[in-house]
Amino acid sequence: MKKYIVLTIINSSIVYSFREITGDEKKFVNKNTINNSSLFYTLNYFKKNVFKISNLIKKQSFKIDMLIIKQLVTFEYAVNFMRGFDINYLKLDYPSTIGLEDYKLFLSIKSLKLIDCYYMPKFMIDKFVSMGVQINLYNYNKVSDRFMLQQDSFDYETLYYRKTLDIKEEYPGLLDDVKEFLRINYNLKSINIYIFSKDIISQIIDLVKNDESRNIIVFLHQGYDKGNFIVNNFAWLKELNKTCKKEYMCEFRIVYSNSFLKNNLFKQLTFNNLKLIASLCIYVSLVSLIIIKSYDYIDKLSVNKLNTDIIGNTLANNDNNEEDTTVVPAPVEEVVEEPTLSEREQMKLNYTFEKVFSNLKSINNETVGYLTINETEVAYPVVQHDDNVYYLKHDFFKKSKSVGWIFMDYRNNSKTWDDNTIIYGHYSSGSGIMFGSLKNILSSKWRSNSENMIFSYDTENESYRFKIFAGYKIDYTTDYLVTNFENEDEFNEFVKMIRDRSTFSTNDELKYGDKILTLSTCAGGNNRRMVIHAVMIKEEQE
Repeated sequence: MKKYIVLTIINSSIVYSFREITGDEKKFVNKNTINNSSLFYTLNYFKKNVFKISNLIKKQSFKIDMLIIKQLVTFEYAVNFMRGFDINYLKLDYPSTIGLEDYKLFLSIKSLKLIDCYYMPKFMIDKFVSMGVQINLYNYNKVSDRFMLQQDSFDYETLYYRKTLDIKEEYPGLLDDVKEFLRINYNLKSINIYIFSKDIISQIIDLVKNDESRNIIVFLHQGYDKGNFIVNNFAWLKELNKTCKKEYMCEFRIVYSNSFLKNNLFKQLTFNNLKLIASLCIYVSLVSLIIIKSYDYIDKLSVNKLNTDIIGNTLANNDNNEEDTTVVPAPVEEVVEEPTLSEREQMKLNYTFEKVFSNLKSINNETVGYLTINETEVAYPVVQHDDNVYYLKHDFFKKSKSVGWIFMDYRNNSKTWDDNTIIYGHYSSGSGIMFGSLKNILSSKWRSNSENMIFSYDTENESYRFKIFAGYKIDYTTDYLVTNFENEDEFNEFVKMIRDRSTFSTNDELKYGDKILTLSTCAGGNNRRMVIHAVMIKEEQE
């Protein structure tokens, strides 16, 4: 059914909705005539005449300072409409979040003082608050810790960005958790189901439909279907899939296990055919392995070249600005050839942050520091965005790249040291780039060189040195991601907790007021983390 924009004037507010209308209401579509306090427009007419419509309402002596939006709409048109008034109060009156680009549209309304909405990411709330806009949230239904752990998420902001939802076990409150997730999340693309019953699948589909989610693919993982639910209910799933595609804009796909394919699809094949398929499988596996290794190698070359270019070009620019000097040739003597250093090693030796910071900032204005760790691949500029998601998929040049970049937690103050400053990076085990080589630190051989335990972190104004005192791998948790401590007891409890986890011990004493630098990455799985903690070396300790 076709929907229309309906503007309903109630005292000093306008209710903006996009809905089906009655036959009598259709008489007033695009007529600019108020019927029962409402105006009715096609989307195309409203788009072309938005300022004409706002002027019409103002001429009727209505003083409008509040806009209530009743459902998900094209917010660009709503924002253009708001510009015709001094809107102070915006209410998104439905239980769902919206996209970042839509939130950013509302930042352009300078008259706004208050926004009521279901959920908004914290960094976006901070942007509005800095403009003097108060944000009221009403997502009172909380997601359980059990659900958060299964989704590998440590806060609602992470849930907001997730593109996949994993349903791994049934427990009391599961459907409530899924319902709340769909309200908070804006980027969902697929749902993985590992448990099987008509009730669970039907109710999840209903939640997807009722939440107005779009283009969702539901993957049923047959390998976890111990009771042959998929085989026994294939006709039902097929009909449900037709309904989903037609009415809900979602669909099913079954992910079959290798054993199922072998037992059910290959049984009719001849022995020769099986040999041919086996050969093809081996060939495909080898080619896939080569491709994966090639991509790892290409990623490493690409990142190393990028990093070398960043430093090398900035050093060259600085060297060109220095005064030329004449070099007097030394007397000719027998020359003993020294081992040549790689270009990257030469850059490390010549590098000083004072030389490159301004140029790094000109390339990426979110540069906050430079991290270097001995006998690892870690020698990178550190960046900081207004969330902890952007640099998971973007490199230093802000180009989309799966290996991302090294970035500081958005909650940390990059100009002054918090009690615990956190830096993240992807774990690229194949190539070792980003934080893939942090595993070296857990090796006793690496730690046997005492110089390796001390690394540098440079900022715009000063170079700092840190000493590693703890390192470990652990199942997913967020308890080490605390940025500040209320008192000495909290600090001491934190230090004891991470030292108890550490796979090695040190004699370094930490006192309340010491600054900790935490490096966090994955550890070869979504639910595992590798964490390194270091303490800032004070000048008197030098």
